[in-house]
Amino acid sequence: MLSIYYFCLILGGIFIALSALAGVDGIEFDHHFDCDLEINEFRRFWLPFFNLKFWTFGIGFFGLTGVLLSSIQPALLPNTITIISAIAGLFCGTVISLIMRSLSYRQVNSLVRSHDLVGIIGIVEIPFDQNSKGKVKLTVKNSDLYLIAYTQENREFQKDEKVLVVGIDNNKLWVVSSDQMAQLPE
Repeated sequence: MLSIYYFCLILGGIFIALSALAGVDGIEFDHHFDCDLEINEFRRFWLPFFNLKFWTFGIGFFGLTGVLLSSIQPALLPNTITIISAIAGLFCGTVISLIMRSLSYRQVNSLVRSHDLVGIIGIVEIPFDQNSKGKVKLTVKNSDLYLIAYTQENREFQKDEKVLVVGIDNNKLWVVSSDQMAQLPE
């Protein structure tokens, strides 16, 4: 029975380590596998059994409890160790997945989409005109983005000049001079 505990401890530990390492880079392995049961108006109805975090931590703590109890209390009956380990795994898996679920609702969405850029004022970093491309610095969601910019205006944009983003087409950022903003219809 001890080999099952070691297997679960190692398997759970590997997935916990992968989750921890992925969190460092901002990538969540379990994001696409996490399936909370949400039925229309019953959004508050949530079962941990449909959550990969529950299984990851539950298996890990089941194995850890089994290994520790088998080592520290060898006089305990194997069935008692299994029951205690199962309860510890269920409890820890549920609590940790609940905590991680509540933390995920508080995360700030820092993903910048193309439609987030339209209407933003930027600063020219590399001068350009209608016959060449340049570079513009935009501040979006507390992040500075440096993007290649194009214009159809018949003028040259100088460094540190303000521009207005009017569109994105095929990964091209289209801008006009910021004084054009006053001429736009409301």
